[in-house]
Amino acid sequence: MSTSSTILKASLLAFSIASVQAAITFNVSFTADAMNDFTPAEQQLFTDGIAFWDNIIDGHQDNGNRTYTLTVDTFSTPASGGSVTLGSAGPSSVFFSGVVAGANTSDERFILAGGGSARFNTHPDAGSLRASTIRHEIGHALGIGTLWEDNEVYNDGNSGTGNRSLVGGIPGEYLGANALAAYQAEFDASATFIPVELSGGSGTAHGHWDESDDSGRSLTGITNASGQDLRDELMTGFASPNEADSFLSETSRQSLIDIGFTLHSIPEPSSSLLLGLGFTALLSGRRRKK
Repeated sequence: MSTSSTILKASLLAFSIASVQAAITFNVSFTADAMNDFTPAEQQLFTDGIAFWDNIIDGHQDNGNRTYTLTVDTFSTPASGGSVTLGSAGPSSVFFSGVVAGANTSDERFILAGGGSARFNTHPDAGSLRASTIRHEIGHALGIGTLWEDNEVYNDGNSGTGNRSLVGGIPGEYLGANALAAYQAEFDASATFIPVELSGGSGTAHGHWDESDDSGRSLTGITNASGQDLRDELMTGFASPNEADSFLSETSRQSLIDIGFTLHSIPEPSSSLLLGLGFTALLSGRRRKK
């Protein structure tokens, strides 16, 4: 697979709200393989995907002015064991933020992503490229699921899988205060933690909101006030059968604060909780994201 430098870069400097100047400039770049494998229309989906997150994220809590570049690449892997991996992603580099008074971390500094890398499956078994898959993987490249331990909101029970980890944390229990408060308001008022996926293999476990309890009981029917099913939330580990059902919860939005971001304010009524995604994919079951 080619690792050649990027050919196309889409800068998202100019958002239409002139009164808001984001502290992070978001860019997208493509490897030579990605440029070859994706049509111009598909490449636009990645520009739209990074714009989706740019429209949510205002900056970092230490007020640093930074540039974040997502590098897109491809792979081809057939389905196996009843599921197919659609993509994988994570930070391409990390760094310590400045001191943020009151931060949840032990030294009041966050560990932030300096850039991101995302790979997408082009095998026919993976089906058509979906906007929700792109948004999901960008979420990981920003740090959702991938920088939880580094920012001391989760402990996967394995030493050496993060630069630091939540002391005393229990695998499967996310304890970031902002996301937990949102989860209590949206899905479970009595929750003392957010359930984290423990199955699905190394690319799925410990990095996604859980879709089932420990007994394997499906949580379909667990909905928020808008009637959206928890299993269709964008940052769970398995893709929704219908693209239009995917949505980003306030729980995921608030988890960005737990790992060092600041967010744009939401107009009322909240449009970010009603994010039906553009097109429908016909799927025979749920497909693994990463």
